Amino acid sequence: MLRIVIVDDELSIREGLGKMIGKESDRFLITGSFSNGQELLDFAQDSEFDAVITDIRMPLVDGLELIKELRSIRPEARCIIMSGFTDFEYARQALRYSAVDYLLKPINKKQLFGLLYQLDEDKELALGKEQQLRSGLLLSYLKGDPALCDRLPELILPLPHLSVTVLKGSDMEALHSSVSLLRRQPQFRFDTVDTGEEGITLVSYYNELPDADDIARLADSLRQFPHPGIVMAGSSLGYSHPSELGRAYYEAKTACDRGMYGREAWGYSSFSPAYEQEPDVAGLFARNRETLAQAVQVLNIPQALKSLELQLHELEQAKASRASILQLCRFAIEIAGTELPEWARIFGPGLPLQLEEHLLTCLTFHELKDRFMEEFSETLQQIREGRLAQGGKSVEIVKKWIAEHYDKPADLSHLASMVYLTPSYLSKLFKHETGLTITDYLIEVRIRKAKQLLAESAELKIHEVGSEVGYPDPAYFNKLFKRIVGVTPNEYKRISKSS
Repeated sequence: MLRIVIVDDELSIREGLGKMIGKESDRFLITGSFSNGQELLDFAQDSEFDAVITDIRMPLVDGLELIKELRSIRPEARCIIMSGFTDFEYARQALRYSAVDYLLKPINKKQLFGLLYQLDEDKELALGKEQQLRSGLLLSYLKGDPALCDRLPELILPLPHLSVTVLKGSDMEALHSSVSLLRRQPQFRFDTVDTGEEGITLVSYYNELPDADDIARLADSLRQFPHPGIVMAGSSLGYSHPSELGRAYYEAKTACDRGMYGREAWGYSSFSPAYEQEPDVAGLFARNRETLAQAVQVLNIPQALKSLELQLHELEQAKASRASILQLCRFAIEIAGTELPEWARIFGPGLPLQLEEHLLTCLTFHELKDRFMEEFSETLQQIREGRLAQGGKSVEIVKKWIAEHYDKPADLSHLASMVYLTPSYLSKLFKHETGLTITDYLIEVRIRKAKQLLAESAELKIHEVGSEVGYPDPAYFNKLFKRIVGVTPNEYKRISKSS
């Protein structure tokens, strides 16, 4: 938008010119109208404008003197001289003082608007190049170590004070369009910086150190545009030096993140130091760990979900950050991976990257919670159904292994990993299916094999039979055999020969 001021000692000309320009395009904004050059020079001390349309012959400070003075006060302002005189000397002096053009009264509308449109395009082009150059530096200041900012090239801000706003929405295209429209409003000065993260980052500039109301006006203005779905906006406090951009960016992201607890489609949060007081997620999980572990171990899905629901509710009450919520999710995944061998086959170690990325893009707490709970529940259900389908197969696999390796130690963890069960669950399942513990079943298989060897292999000595079935200690073998069979191995061998 081209901000224009008009200077002419005739009121009718000022008013007529202002109305004519205002009707032509919303790209043109009349920001001031003055009867002589001195009034504009006073106005120029504290106000900004892009173009000056000025008469030459005026009291106090005429048009030529005005242009000369403006070169030192507002060198970026472009000037258009208008006069009823055709004296070439006026035109020559105006061009010397960097006037854009010299227009004769009555003003030719086509010529005037041609100049104004060209000035507007020149301004947009210059701003685009300026912002592009500044954006690279802004990114370094936003995401770099504040302690290293003094090593970065000097960053000159358009205005002396700043704040940062981060925007997220379910329709980012609409949000980008709103930001483009907002850029046309002259009361806002800001740069858009691509930080490589979710959302839109705006660095806003101010003449004075902004308070919370000043900073909130940008988000309030954005809210006037239509936005399908959900929008979250968060702003930093106001700062006065580029080295504080990193802090401001952190604050804006933190404030935006807290918008996930809002109940409305549009949510705005201004940073508060209270946002940095995070709940003790590790302590919360430790208090509920055993309850969750036991429920997961026996695949009591309702109980497991209830435990998680209670913990997530505590985080919601504390308005915890997204990072804290993800930490709790990781703890829950770790428990599931420890208690359920099948979990690693489905998820792999830790919180799956795809799931974590999805959780990071969830705009509301309830969306994030529901997505994780759904994934957690569905995986538990998948494992439960697999176990039900496998059922006795697990026990049969273990029994087959024992039959083939009865002479080797039957490590419970190893057996459980073979059938993707936890050791405790395998023990319970085996006892339920066979009526025996795995240890008792192994003893039964070994003694049965020992009886066979004693009866059929006369050349084997008693201690050799014991070693064959996994008992290299002769004394222990003799004692165990007699307890199970009722006679010693020697007596059983003698009985077998005589029968």
